[in-house]
Amino acid sequence: MAKALLFDVGDVVLKSNWAMLDELERATGSKVPGRGPLDPGGDPDWGRYLAGELSFRDYWEAKAHGGGFADRYAMWREMCRRLGREQFDETALALIDEARAAGVPVGILSNDLVAIGGRQWVDSRPELNGYDAFVDSTEFGERKPAPGPYLAAADQLGLAPEDIVFLDDTVACVEGARAVGMLAVHVDPTDREPAFTRARQLVGLLPPKAGSDVVEAAAAAYEAVDLDAVIALFHPDAVIYWNGERVAEGHDEIRAFHLTRLGFDRPPRDDYRLRKTLRAADGDTLAVEWVSTYRRADGSQVRRCGGEFWTMRYGRLIEWKAYS
Repeated sequence: MAKALLFDVGDVVLKSNWAMLDELERATGSKVPGRGPLDPGGDPDWGRYLAGELSFRDYWEAKAHGGGFADRYAMWREMCRRLGREQFDETALALIDEARAAGVPVGILSNDLVAIGGRQWVDSRPELNGYDAFVDSTEFGERKPAPGPYLAAADQLGLAPEDIVFLDDTVACVEGARAVGMLAVHVDPTDREPAFTRARQLVGLLPPKAGSDVVEAAAAAYEAVDLDAVIALFHPDAVIYWNGERVAEGHDEIRAFHLTRLGFDRPPRDDYRLRKTLRAADGDTLAVEWVSTYRRADGSQVRRCGGEFWTMRYGRLIEWKAYS
C-alpha cells in the first residue's frame, strides 16, 4: 500500500486548459478559437496536432495568438490573474481533502506553476497551500521527467519513491516518476475519475480493485523467490506463455520453468526488488505491469520491465502470458 499522493497541477489539479478558455472568455471578452478534444471538429489546429503537424507547444501558441495574447504563458498567466476557485477541478480538490482527512501526506510537483502564476499568486491561493511537499521546476532548476524533481519531492515527504503515487497528465512525466520507482497514474484531463479512483485504491482510501490481492501476493512471492508460494498461485491445469512461446503446462512444468528459466534455483538477492501493478481488470482477465531492479557489482542499477495477461479460474492463474 502506498503512503502518499503527489500531484502535477496543470490539467490535474487545475481544470483542463480548454475548459478554462470558456472562463477566460467570460472574464476578458477575448475570444480564443478552438476547444481541442472537447470539440475536435471545431478546432483545425487540434487536428493538426493529432496528425503530428504541430507540437503541443505550438498548438497552445496558436491558441494564444488567436485570442490576442503574446504567447501561451501570457494567456495562462491571465487565467491565473482573472479566475479564482473556478479554475480548480473540484474532483481533484475532493481527493486532496479526502487524503488529508485520512492522514495521507499530499504533495505538489509541477514544472511551470510558479513560472506561469508567480510565487505571489501561488501563495495567495488556498488550493495550492498546506502541502507536505511542494516542488516546482522554476525554483528547483530541473524539469520533469528528469529524476531530480521527483526525488526532491520524495525527500520533502520523507518517504521512499516506492511509497508515493504520482498523478500527471503528461506521459513523459508519468514515465519519469516510474523510472525513480514511484507508482505513477496517468490522468486524462477530460475524464479524471478513473485515475483518481486508482489513486484512492493505491493509498487505501478505497477497497482494492478486484484482483489486486492476487497481484500483491504474486509480487511478494516472486520478490522473495519463494517457489512454493509461486506455484500456489497457479491452477493445476495452468499454462504459461513467455513472449508468445508456450513454455509450461501444469505444476510440474511450471516449477521446472521457474527453476531453469527464471532463476529460482539461485538464492534471493538482498538488493532485488519487484513490483507488480494491476493496470486493468475485465471479467476473468487481469493486465499486470511488472518492474524489477537490482544492482551490478559496480553499483549500477539494472531495471527491467514488462507486461502480463492473467486469466483466472477459482482465484488462481489458469493462463499466464508474460512479455519482457
